[in-house]
Amino acid sequence: MGTRIFEKILTFIFDFVAISLAFAAAFFLRYKSGVFPSTYDPNLLFADYRDPMLILSGTWLILFFLTGLYRDWYKESRVDEFFVVCRTVLFGAGLLFLIISADDIITFARTGVVPHLFSQTRFTVLATYIGCVLVMATLNRFLMHTLLAWFFARGIWVSKMAIIGADDSSHSLIRSVHQHPQLGCEVVGFFDKDGAKKNTVVAGHPVFGDYSDMPETIKRERITGLIISHMTTDADDIMDILRYTAEQKVSIYMVPSMLDVISGHYKTQQIFGVPLMVLLQDHMPGWEAQLKRLMDIAVSMLVLSIGAPFWAIVYALVKLTSPGPAVFRQERIGQNGKPFVMMKFRSMYIDAETRSGPVWATENDPRITPFGRFMRKTRLDEIPQFINVLRGEMSLVGPRPERAFFIEKLTVEIPWYIRRIKMKPGITGWAQVKHKYDETIDDVRQKVMYDLYYFENMSILLDIKILLRTIMVVFTGKGAH
Repeated sequence: MGTRIFEKILTFIFDFVAISLAFAAAFFLRYKSGVFPSTYDPNLLFADYRDPMLILSGTWLILFFLTGLYRDWYKESRVDEFFVVCRTVLFGAGLLFLIISADDIITFARTGVVPHLFSQTRFTVLATYIGCVLVMATLNRFLMHTLLAWFFARGIWVSKMAIIGADDSSHSLIRSVHQHPQLGCEVVGFFDKDGAKKNTVVAGHPVFGDYSDMPETIKRERITGLIISHMTTDADDIMDILRYTAEQKVSIYMVPSMLDVISGHYKTQQIFGVPLMVLLQDHMPGWEAQLKRLMDIAVSMLVLSIGAPFWAIVYALVKLTSPGPAVFRQERIGQNGKPFVMMKFRSMYIDAETRSGPVWATENDPRITPFGRFMRKTRLDEIPQFINVLRGEMSLVGPRPERAFFIEKLTVEIPWYIRRIKMKPGITGWAQVKHKYDETIDDVRQKVMYDLYYFENMSILLDIKILLRTIMVVFTGKGAH
């Protein structure tokens, strides 16, 4: 079982037990201890409250999940985790207060009179319960991480890491790893650009080989993370590393001095007591990814159903203005390299690439029909892709899907281009609202940088911003060619 899965299961169990104990503690304090005489009731039985306790405990677990408390905290600051717990509990307290006081709030809104229970008894009961939840959730996570650190210190459920750069500059990094066994990471070896170092031993660890040996070794050794050390100062080295690990499920970290090597925005984590930049990590929490998928489904169904009469007219106009099918289908490469058939309203003459072969569209491209030019300017040709979104092949927001022919070509021209396929392709994206259609390799380079910026900063709020800007492009034509 991997470290991440084990931590999540352990945290989930500990949270459920802690929140249930918080309910029991609050019940005892309010009704059995005599600390609050106004609510002391020796006749109340805790057994009658087990169902509400289970419902509340389950609700808290859902809230914890939605606020990111089940992400990989074992590598992060306990203080940061504590503040997230506090924020989540206070938010839950507000929701619970509104729910249990709904009738009183309605009465207050209608009459302006503050009900007695609204201002006193319910508030104190709720405050006691929330206080217990906060204390138990905090202590629970402290105990859970202490137990997890105990396992890690004994080499149980640790994550395997490899360092890129087998020389003296990596020794301090290895020492830091050994000094922080509670983080659950173990250095298993090196990779080095110098192939002559293969099968040698540095600082007591083997050198697996050069960059080309990464894919096979990562699978064989079950390596989950790579750390680029100080010795790697050449930007081309970084690009080679990205190219050889593009299809591997592995996190890549760089020391802060590498910031000037790669352009873009990278987040920093404290790992082994050393600040490291996380390169091209999945930054969208699980709950946001699920919300993003729900938003994809809801918007796609809304667009396709409400606009159905208008899309039927567009379909008919495509058929009437040029011979050929109204919907153009073409195989594109989706997330993690999986091919799928993308659909568009046809904007070019039939068999447009019979003579030219696969080429990018250009401004004033003679292959584009007059009505197709209008559709491209307003993005109406993309409407059938909402069906691809419903199928889960695409998302509303993401990098545009490309053909295998161009991906093979562009991977050679732009080594980090392959990283785009780690994301689910989208109907629109940050690159689409910031730049025009691809016409040259320079356009592609520019748009790849926008795509990587989106990858590093992806969030629901950024998706909404991109969708709003896309709507502006549709109505103004700005940015579309």
